[in-house]
Formats: sequence, structure tokens, C-alpha cells
Amino acid sequence: MSRRDDLDYFRSIWIYIGLSVLLFIATIFMGYAAASTDSELASTWLKEMEMLKWIMGLNPMLIMLIIFFKNLLSCVLSTFLGIGLGIMPLIVDTSNGFLVGIVAYKIMHAQGLLYLLAGILPHGIIELPSIFISSGLGFRLGHVLALSIFGVRIDLSGEVRKAGHIMAWWIAPFLLLAAAIETFITPIAISLAS
Repeated sequence: MSRRDDLDYFRSIWIYIGLSVLLFIATIFMGYAAASTDSELASTWLKEMEMLKWIMGLNPMLIMLIIFFKNLLSCVLSTFLGIGLGIMPLIVDTSNGFLVGIVAYKIMHAQGLLYLLAGILPHGIIELPSIFISSGLGFRLGHVLALSIFGVRIDLSGEVRKAGHIMAWWIAPFLLLAAAIETFITPIAISLAS
């Protein structure tokens, strides 16, 4: 596939990517509302996240690779297990959105909006679209499978190959870039916002 074919394919799946974005945004608000109603919920989720702080003591290149592979695994699962009628991308979008909402509530009330934006925006402007696209691909594969179950002739293997191409040539490189930014630039942005 050429870049032009890739862009045409992105345009053809925009509705699935849009669904991913809407689910993520809706669950951010749900997570924020849940945390504002039950402060123990926010504390519990943040304690779970603090168990991952051991990573911060590692070599920065290793931290970057851990972040990259964690995000890549999430995107690969969201895309290719999406063939199961879109359940996996639904789980990825809603759990990530809910978590962001809870963390946003806690950080907004402890450190403020600028600190929150400094912690999310540098890498998030690359990482989040990659996640949305991978979830969109998963929703597309789930929809295609559903159509084929109902007798519509669709090249399911061709759709899987297209998704694999997008994963290899677009999502993986952007996730690597986002991991590098999260490792080396986001901490600087956070320290400036503190």
C-alpha cells in the first residue's frame, strides 16, 4: 500500500476512529465524575498506578522501551482482538478513558490544570491518536466479521492485512516516538509546570 492508499484507508475508517474518540471522551467524564463522587476510588486507582513507580529507577532507554512495548501490545490487542465483534477496543477505550478521568480529577485538585496538561500533552498528542486508530481498526474488523456472519461477502483476510500494514507502518513508529517523548520530554514539561 502506498501513502495515498493509507490515507484513503484512514478516510474509509473515520467513523470507527470517531467511535473510539467518543468512547474515550465519554469515559473520561465518567471517571472524573466517579472520582469527584468517591475520593476513595481515585486513591485506590492511583495506588495501583504507584506500584509501577519501580520503572522510574531504570535506565531511560529501558523505560522508553517498556512504555513503547506496553502501548504497542495494547494497540495490537485492541486491533486484532477487535475481530471479536469489537469487544477488545471497547474495553481499551473505556478503561483508558475512565483512568484518565480519575487521574485528571486527582491532579486537577492537587496540582492544577497546567500540571495535568504538562503530564499529558507532550506525548499524548502522538500516543492518543495512535490508540484511537488502533481501536478504530479493531472496531472495523469486528464490524466486518459481523457482516460476514450475516452473509455479506467481505475480504476479511484483506482487512486483517490492511490493519497489520497500518500497525507496522504508522502506529508502531508513532508509539515509539511517543514513548521517547514521554521518557525524555514529559518529565521536563512537568518540572516546568510544578
